[in-house]
Amino acid sequence: MYYGNIISVLSSDKEKAGKTAESLGKLHENEKLRIYYRKKGDYIRSILVPTEYPEKILQAAEAVSLSSYCVLYLPIVPSWTEGELALLITSAGCKGEIITEMPESDVRKLFKGLPLEEFPIHQTPEEFEGKEEDKGVVYIDKAFVVKGVGVVITGFSYTQVKVHDKLKAIPQNKEVEIKSIQVLDEDQEAVDTGIRIGFALRNVREDEMKDALLLVKNEVKTVKSFSGEIFLFPWTKIESGNYHLVANGVSVMANLKINGSNVDVELSNEMPLSKRFIVVNVNAKQGKPRIAGYVIPK
Repeated sequence: MYYGNIISVLSSDKEKAGKTAESLGKLHENEKLRIYYRKKGDYIRSILVPTEYPEKILQAAEAVSLSSYCVLYLPIVPSWTEGELALLITSAGCKGEIITEMPESDVRKLFKGLPLEEFPIHQTPEEFEGKEEDKGVVYIDKAFVVKGVGVVITGFSYTQVKVHDKLKAIPQNKEVEIKSIQVLDEDQEAVDTGIRIGFALRNVREDEMKDALLLVKNEVKTVKSFSGEIFLFPWTKIESGNYHLVANGVSVMANLKINGSNVDVELSNEMPLSKRFIVVNVNAKQGKPRIAGYVIPK
């Protein structure tokens, strides 16, 4: 059974991000979110490169929220974008490493007070193997019809799934059955966490899956409102209001009622109650970080 881990490679320098990703895997899907793979036995590494950063912060935030490991390319002359990416990695609680030719002491000083201060520093990415945590969800990025097969979705698995399993599509709350599973164009009877998947579905129409964001197992708790603790960066200037929350590759609008370090959250769509949500303020002034902080549900 295939298992794997998902890595984001981040940089405001798109060329350097691509070259860094190429050292970790082979380009397989060349779209706005580029996906590279490396397969070794039953292990598959997926590497995500959000190509629309820094123009679009949500694409980068969604990629990082899918990842358990982040590789940050740091140029010799950093700009505010490297600071914003550092805040994004911090807000996601992502482990990782820094790729740079800067002296180590300068890097440590630049990220002082952030978890990145303790990240390993290399000139090229290190080889490693990992496995994603089982969150009971499957992220969906595409839904379409294949002639002779029916409705197919693609995405990433964050739980073990077998043929004939039944899961619930969010936000539709529609039960679907897994008719067949493909990984790298090979049929599989089951798949573990951290794998790029293609699922053929039974008992569902294309229009019913058009806006699907996730598949979730029955035991996964989904909510439209919750309370939590909010962690805002000192230079963040946000008050109660509407912001994007990002988790499991999905960004949703949310109304935040902030009272000190406590927050009441009302989501626009019902979502799984994740361990943490990244708070994004897409309307921040140019040159100011759009990553405001994160929320940990109580």
